[in-house]
Amino acid sequence: MKICGVISEYNPFHNGHRYMLEKIRENGASHIVVCMSGNVTQRGDFAVFDKHTRAKAALLNGADLIIELPVPYACSGAERFAFGGVCLLNSLGCTERLYFGSECGDIQKLTNACNAVLSDEVGQSIGQYLNLGMTFAAARENAVAECFGGLSDILHEPNNILAIEYIKALRTLNSAIQPCTIKRTGAAHDSHENENGIASASLIRERIYDGVSYRDFIPENTVDVLDSCRNPPPHLPRLKFLEKAVLYRLRMMSKDDFAQLPDISEGLENRLYHAVRNGTSIDEILTEAKCKRYPLSRIRRSMINAFLGITKESHQILPQYIRVLGFNQNGRDILRIMRKSGTLPVIMKSADIRKCSTEARQMFALESRCDDIFSLSGEKNIICGQNLTENMIIL
Repeated sequence: MKICGVISEYNPFHNGHRYMLEKIRENGASHIVVCMSGNVTQRGDFAVFDKHTRAKAALLNGADLIIELPVPYACSGAERFAFGGVCLLNSLGCTERLYFGSECGDIQKLTNACNAVLSDEVGQSIGQYLNLGMTFAAARENAVAECFGGLSDILHEPNNILAIEYIKALRTLNSAIQPCTIKRTGAAHDSHENENGIASASLIRERIYDGVSYRDFIPENTVDVLDSCRNPPPHLPRLKFLEKAVLYRLRMMSKDDFAQLPDISEGLENRLYHAVRNGTSIDEILTEAKCKRYPLSRIRRSMINAFLGITKESHQILPQYIRVLGFNQNGRDILRIMRKSGTLPVIMKSADIRKCSTEARQMFALESRCDDIFSLSGEKNIICGQNLTENMIIL
């Protein structure tokens, strides 16, 4: 038995994701566990489909066990997102390999780039570029170019950047999991094109929201799954559908409140506070707050963290449990093994959390609160308690 792991959002699950799972099987995996974001995503918005719908789509197309990435990690930048996922897969005690997509498709090049990023030379050089007003990503890329030349090209692509963060996280945890990469195929990240039936998740989401057909880009066996979700296309969850509630929450916050949000530094709390005072919509606030130093994705995450009540304190808590969203027969094998080898409690039903630590219960309560807000973000309002009552997907 060879158990391999994947960290993903599947927002939504599409043909490119199925291709990757197929390649992992071809490379010798007998069992695949996926650590998947819940109902809030890294881009600072709600997932296009609820987490159980996305889990079922993945299980129908090659995944065996789906566990949930807690919301403080799911709604974070690449470094924290990667660390949370790696931490959970490592806690299973039975994951042999971690697979991730990358533009370069070369694990040695990614490892070399990781070495460069962690080097003292880059650490000493990066500050001068930050002082020029660059984003951290741009400053790091320039520092690597200065110290290591062509290696910086790898840091220009989003999936390469995330791959490097996975490798870093494995090192931080001194994990025995082996990092492996699969070269991305089809359309590039955030591309508005498609290639051989593979389109970017952003294009597919755009088509869904616009009511345009997207079925050519998702596995045929998931069409009915997506159409039968709680808020079917095109009336899907979006943060902007709760705009007045978001504006109310933001206008009630002081500068000190903004300073308590995750990933707030270098005066960003002041910029957010003034943007909120001057904006009458989510888009206006984003436009007012973003600048060369603070990219839109970071501002969006700060906004949704503020709305959901996610603070720096919740970001400092390591994953406290393994929440199972769904599994198949192979998944049962993984569950049986990890109950003996794992280092965190396994949550199969909400009642299981009662036996866990105070920090675990706090993290679960935060997840439940975020899910309750998510349940109000589609055309149809859903009752509270979905995180407590919705059954796992069992195939």
